[in-house]
Amino acid sequence: IERTSCSDHDRRSCPSPLEPLTARGRHLYAGEPFTAIEASDFNLLNRFQHGEDIDPILAQRAGAGFNMLRVWTLYNLGPGIGVLLDPDYARIPAFLQACARHGLYVELTAFTSTERPEHWPALVTACRQRPKGAVLLELVNEGDLPVNTIDMARYPRPADVLCSHGSAGSQTVPPWEPWDYLGWHTNGAFEEQRKLGHNAMEKPEAAIGWRGPTLTNETSRYPDVGMWVGSDPARCVNLAFDSAAGAALLCAGSCFHSVQGKNSTLWDDATLVVARAWATGARSVPRSVQSEGYRRRDDLLVPGLLRVYQRGDSDAGIVRIRA
Repeated sequence: IERTSCSDHDRRSCPSPLEPLTARGRHLYAGEPFTAIEASDFNLLNRFQHGEDIDPILAQRAGAGFNMLRVWTLYNLGPGIGVLLDPDYARIPAFLQACARHGLYVELTAFTSTERPEHWPALVTACRQRPKGAVLLELVNEGDLPVNTIDMARYPRPADVLCSHGSAGSQTVPPWEPWDYLGWHTNGAFEEQRKLGHNAMEKPEAAIGWRGPTLTNETSRYPDVGMWVGSDPARCVNLAFDSAAGAALLCAGSCFHSVQGKNSTLWDDATLVVARAWATGARSVPRSVQSEGYRRRDDLLVPGLLRVYQRGDSDAGIVRIRA
């Protein structure tokens, strides 16, 4: 993958060149421990393959500190998201390369609202045109919801692409085998800012014995869903920072979801402020502590704090989640 400039954002968000991602233990690695700092951009491939210039969007996401985008590949969800029923598999490697030039990995979701059996093998083949580990592949978005139900028995696990069997609905552990990593969703959850990380760490292990990487790859949509509703600008910044910091400490990473991310347009000024806070929170946790032992620090709770979590013994491994 081509080298990319990291002069305008943290190198943690912009490896140069992009190192292949691997799954090991509870975390992802890109040569060294890696925190996924993801943003929803569901309609981005659609815009790219139909001739739009997506470079301003890529530059904005990378410049805000993100290192991964969640992109859908087959859906009929207009006008809020878009319609992509004619994916051009031959253009997917060029799309991934365009993202890589900005230091952005891509998580491609195969099925959302529409099922075509031939789509999965064609998408896997397209992903194999990039170096192994340059892209993550998710079979289905919220596959336990009736609108997204597919016949999972049709779709084998690819041996040479980092992949997830798919996510379930909010706060639900997918009941199927996760494959390389598990997708966890928290849309609309009560006290979501703590559940992005803590419940992503605990719930899959309790439910299915999963001890591999869990990526919280869909969260409440800013500004009109869940924890954002009724929150003033300062609280939104705090929620963003704390949510992403908790996920960076306790699971494989998190995804900032937004109205503009649904159909892949530029973030407005208010969204950009919150997005930057999300990325800053994710980058506030040293990667060196992520594999250390976990404990809750209820002894550090003071008014205004919801939870305090720690990995390791140093203060650098402490994350405070505000109420």
